Amino acid sequence: MNQKLLLILFLFQLILAEDKPDAKRNFTEVCTAHGYLVEVHTVTTADNYILTLFRVPRKANQPANPNQRVAFLQHGLLDCADTWIMDLPNSPGFQMVDAGYDVWFGNSRGNYHSLGHTTLDPWKNLTYWNFTWQHMADYDIPAVIPYVLQTTGQQKLTYIGHSQGTIQMFAHLAANPSFIQNINLFIALAPIGTVRYLKIDYFRLLKRIPLFEIMQKHGAGAFLPYDKAPGLNYDFCELFAGACDDVIMLLTDLTTGNDNTEMFPTILAHEAGGTSVYNMMHWQQMTNYLVYKVQKYDYGQAENLVVYGQKEAPVYNFAKIPGPIALFFGTDDRLADPTDGAWLRGILPAKSIVYQEETLDFGHLTFVWGKNMSYWDTVIGLANQYSSSSENLFLQAD
Repeated sequence: MNQKLLLILFLFQLILAEDKPDAKRNFTEVCTAHGYLVEVHTVTTADNYILTLFRVPRKANQPANPNQRVAFLQHGLLDCADTWIMDLPNSPGFQMVDAGYDVWFGNSRGNYHSLGHTTLDPWKNLTYWNFTWQHMADYDIPAVIPYVLQTTGQQKLTYIGHSQGTIQMFAHLAANPSFIQNINLFIALAPIGTVRYLKIDYFRLLKRIPLFEIMQKHGAGAFLPYDKAPGLNYDFCELFAGACDDVIMLLTDLTTGNDNTEMFPTILAHEAGGTSVYNMMHWQQMTNYLVYKVQKYDYGQAENLVVYGQKEAPVYNFAKIPGPIALFFGTDDRLADPTDGAWLRGILPAKSIVYQEETLDFGHLTFVWGKNMSYWDTVIGLANQYSSSSENLFLQAD
């Protein structure tokens, strides 16, 4: 490719982005451009991963409030904090700030915002990538939530998780029920316990073609945490809008009709956040279960003995998860399938569930990228209710 052609492509890219400047901005720049204050924080986990948190306490023209309610938003698989603010003008993250919340945005280990470690270089040491969502549950959750509470001076916060962001909290609460004392309400969007009925064609294909095992065998630890890839996504979606919609439909949604497809080029300019090959293998294991269960990563009997002290990978007991929990399901969700959702509703203690919505005609990403985000009024209403008087409203599950 000659230099003239490269220059033409570069200029073409600038022209495409001219009317969508948020596509070329990073998280903090998007916040600032839309009039919000933003801070960047880092938290080190007990196993030495350094996570980046973004804090958006209020709009720049608003006074500080020392007694402000706090919300923590945790993204899903292959995602990052940007997902919560890119569905303009109805971004759920900004809606939460506008409702008066001091909003914190998590970034799971291994996405391009959270590639830090006290000793390991992710691009030089494969050991960095030896984690799955269970490590996010075991280490990330108990690191970031207390940090936010300590920084804000509050005793509790509202935790809002999407997809993998829900199973992280479910798993941590199953293992450590007392942790609910830090949470006034756990709002689970597209909640996931099992994925036995997941309807994603590429996962079915991967049962026949062991892509992740091949990647691991050849020394690949990372899966998509490449911060230059989003720019390619933007250009692809601008040039081939219909194909871009089809990819989203293939991967996550039965239909994109309820998604803000006009914003897909800008949204996907911030995606994918990335994760580890191990994490993708864990999700693939979950699609192969013959019975309903939520199980830690299965290393095989020999290594399980070393890691867990038993031949079989431990199973989380979701029947002991405390609340209050609010569940929001999508009827067109290919990832958090309604059949799996019914099992989740049945296994969680009835007294832990204080609200459930099962009629939203959403795909998996409609919860964060929807065309009509009016359901977020209910989310804010629940957060207000439980953050105001959580001590009197709810009796903790045993």
